[in-house]
Order: sequence, then structure tokens, then C-alpha cells
Amino acid sequence: MNRNNIHRTARVLLLGLISTGLCAWLLGATLTASETSAADNAACLECHQDQADNLAGSKHALTATAAKGLAVTCIGCHGNSEKHLEDPEANKPTVPSRLSFAAQANVCASCHQSEHQTTMVTTDPHGRAGLDCASCHRVHENENEFLVKDDSENYCASCHTTVMAQFSARSAHPIHEGAVKCLDCHSMGERKDMMLATGFDFSCQSCHSDYAGPHVFEHPVMSSHLVDGGGCIECHSPHGSPNEKLLNQPENGVCQQCHGIPAGHRTAHSGMATRIDCVNCHTEFHGSNDNRLFLDPMLTTTFYANCYASGCHDNLKK
Repeated sequence: MNRNNIHRTARVLLLGLISTGLCAWLLGATLTASETSAADNAACLECHQDQADNLAGSKHALTATAAKGLAVTCIGCHGNSEKHLEDPEANKPTVPSRLSFAAQANVCASCHQSEHQTTMVTTDPHGRAGLDCASCHRVHENENEFLVKDDSENYCASCHTTVMAQFSARSAHPIHEGAVKCLDCHSMGERKDMMLATGFDFSCQSCHSDYAGPHVFEHPVMSSHLVDGGGCIECHSPHGSPNEKLLNQPENGVCQQCHGIPAGHRTAHSGMATRIDCVNCHTEFHGSNDNRLFLDPMLTTTFYANCYASGCHDNLKK
């Protein structure tokens, strides 16, 4: 065996030994962590078994082993128990809900790393309003998926009363009927904007996919960010509206937020076009696969059969 082969073989053997040792160390560390977690819980449960029982069935149920790198233990939230075990009366365990706003957020963030949690003390709108984790969440005696205090699906309504009132408008999303709930549109975790919506247009499209396109002729407002921040809500009020179809303005008012009345509409055919609603002709306002002006593909049948046949308005179909 030449010198190069000897060196190569030696390197392979050395790497093998290192890998074996590393695996053994990691396995030992995992076992040690699991044993420590079980021991920590056992020490607390000698007196506080009832607190462990009321965690059963929730996402904070105690675990003896780490799941996805995390083990749920008593000391994970309540701090080191050594001094408490020595003198329970003199050294009370930490109660997260009684901590300061920042300290409480820090305890929860040791496991919860969503944007909502990591920005609680900086940019999160709930934090800026003075709400801490315990304002909305309760850990013990709570099997709610999100550990919120109110076990109803629309627990947001306890604070957002003004928004909730909008669902009683003439035209509204059916939240009172139970057909939709707050979290269908608003995500506390993977949010895309400061209103905690998952992206205005995409939230709407999860139910209203028939309006989403793509279309040959796209209506720019459907994908543009204008006055109110997103496409769909330029025309619709997402919670409720006194106007039909959740519209922000009645009748032609929605269109005239962006579009003036064309001069030709005021003069041609004695101004006939100014006396009917825009959507009587422009029915494909979400987007069209037929023409660039979003006109009703059956317009000649709906109104006047000779409009296009006369040759005057052929360009409207291009």
C-alpha cells in the first residue's frame, strides 16, 4: 500500500471514530435530557398532581420526552424548583401570568417562535395595546386549541366589539350563523400584515376562488394595493356593509371611487348610459376572458342585438 492510500485509509478511520463518538454523545444527551425532564416533573407532581391533570388533553400536557426538540415540563414555565423544594412557603414558584409584560412574553417565547409571539414587545398590535399573553390565553384547565380564555371560536369578539357589530349589517359574512369564524381570515401566527390577515386577496380567494382568475383581461384593482391596502377591500367591506354584496358604496359609487363617467356616456344616445348602473353592462368586473372593458359577453342579447352589428362599437369587443 503506497503512502497516499495509507493516509486516505487513516482519515476514513478517524472520521468513522469521530462520527461514532458524536452519535453516542448525542444519544446520551437525549437520554439525559429525557431523564431530567421526567425527574423535574416528578418532583413537582408530588404536591401538584392536580395541576398536571388539568393540562391533560391540551398542547401543554406534560411530556417525559422531548417532542420536536421540546419537552413540556413544569420548570419550563415556572422556573427552577430547587429553592421551592427546600422551603415551599418562602420560595414560591414563578407564575407567568403575574410577571411583567416583557418577562411574560420572554417565558412564552422560549418555546413559541411565531411572529406574533416574537414581536409581542415591539410591533405586535396586541402588545402595543397593552395586552400580554395572559390577557387572551390560559394554560391550565383549558383544552382550547389555542389556549384562549374564551372557548368559543370567535373569542376575538370579546375585545373587538366594534368589528363584531359590523356582522349585524344588512350584508355581512355569516359569522353569527357559524359559517365562518375570525381565524378563517386572521392568523395569529404566519401573518402577512399588521391586521393579522393572511394577505387580503388570498384570504378572500380561499372561499371565493371563482373570482380569483387568472383572467385574460385582469382588473388591476384585484391585485393592486391602493387606498385601503389591498385589492378586494377596495370595493368590499370584509365584515359587513349596509350595501349589497359587502360593497363599500351603493350602486355606481364603488366604480366611481376610481373611474369617472366617460364623456361619451353623457352624450351618446341621449346620455342613456348615465341612467343605468355600471354593472348592467360591465358584469365581468373581477376580470374577463372575453374583452378588455369587462363587458357582459351576452350584452347584445341582454340589451340591444344591433349594438355590435351596426359596426359602431366593434372596438369594444377587442
